[in-house]
Amino acid sequence: MQVAPVWNLIHDETVEVHAYWKLFNQLFVASQDQFELLNRSAGFCFHAIEDAISTDIQLTLSKLSDPAQSGANENATVGYLLDEIQRLRGPSPIDELQHLCGTFTTSCQPIRARRNKMIAHADRAIALRTAAPPPDATVGQVNGALLALRDFMNAVAICLDEPPTAYEHFIMRGEGGDDLVSLLRMAERYQVLQTEGTIPWSDLP
Repeated sequence: MQVAPVWNLIHDETVEVHAYWKLFNQLFVASQDQFELLNRSAGFCFHAIEDAISTDIQLTLSKLSDPAQSGANENATVGYLLDEIQRLRGPSPIDELQHLCGTFTTSCQPIRARRNKMIAHADRAIALRTAAPPPDATVGQVNGALLALRDFMNAVAICLDEPPTAYEHFIMRGEGGDDLVSLLRMAERYQVLQTEGTIPWSDLP
């Protein structure tokens, strides 16, 4: 079917942004104790990782909620996917999909404001600190945008006779943030035992 290429592309983007958000939460939206562990282990490294994942998530949500067309150029967005569904199926399923698409687009507005002014572009007044920047995206805003995105995508899947996807339950067996934190705790405990003389120091530098 003609809609398949853009559907597959946006489906993969939706999977990835949910995976990144889950990793972000596992690492950075946790306890104060864990925050301090990351800072003790490699503070600057984890700060850079936090910034990179956060930026990628905001860029992905922003571009997926962009208009279907910018000038003469078509964009691979949920709006474009909606247009393709209408061309394929006619007007019958469009009312619900338009509502869900609109909900997603609206939920991304605060994120898009920051993308437009600070992430993808450098607003002069904001960069020179003569104007206030848009506020940081909150955990609640990102959760809301992701919920709206998966509601839209699963409604499209049903419309295309495809099974829905549990995007929010992305599984990272042995490769996620929880696993990394567990290894850091073990390494820190190992170092304490070495310092106490309970176990010998490793020959490794």
